[in-house]
Amino acid sequence: MGNYISASEVKQYSNVTYQDLGFASETEYEAFLDDLINQVEAFIDDYCRVPHGFFKAGGLSFTEIHDWDEDGEIHTRYYPIITLTKVELDLAGINQPANWTEISSTYYYAKNEYGIIRIVGKSPGHIENSVRITYTAGYSAVPEDIKTAALILAKNMLKSMMTSDEIRIGDLTIEPQIPQEVFTAEIKTILAQYKRRLAST
Repeated sequence: MGNYISASEVKQYSNVTYQDLGFASETEYEAFLDDLINQVEAFIDDYCRVPHGFFKAGGLSFTEIHDWDEDGEIHTRYYPIITLTKVELDLAGINQPANWTEISSTYYYAKNEYGIIRIVGKSPGHIENSVRITYTAGYSAVPEDIKTAALILAKNMLKSMMTSDEIRIGDLTIEPQIPQEVFTAEIKTILAQYKRRLAST
């Protein structure tokens, strides 16, 4: 699946060399960049409220259980939907053993871009936890905006490390510990359209 960005892309974009940061060799620097990239990507995922690796090519697979809506409209936790694998309804009555039954695609349609599924002509035997959705969400290729945000953040971190001894790479996953000059308004603007609604419970 690869990463959002590569070490070579970071080196080219940032124009920071291994000598600039005091590494003994290019190999040592690239190993450091691989770890940096993982941390940068995890931070972007956390900021966008998606599981780690969500923006990698091919997306991630999910199975979710939702309450029945009287309009038959279900909102998946993550979107856009790449593939809607299966929609199931629990046809059992209240306090009865589950009877999950897959329904034909002729009984629902999906707005994949927004993660909305509308079920028509079928309904479960009860309301709570009665709709099960299996799907893959994400992107077929890493979005260019995500690549750009990751490159800018990596560059900013490297530039900051050249002037400060206090920035620790492990802190990248915690937003309050990212200095404003590193996680800039520019990055937030780029990521705004990818920041997902809070997952329902």
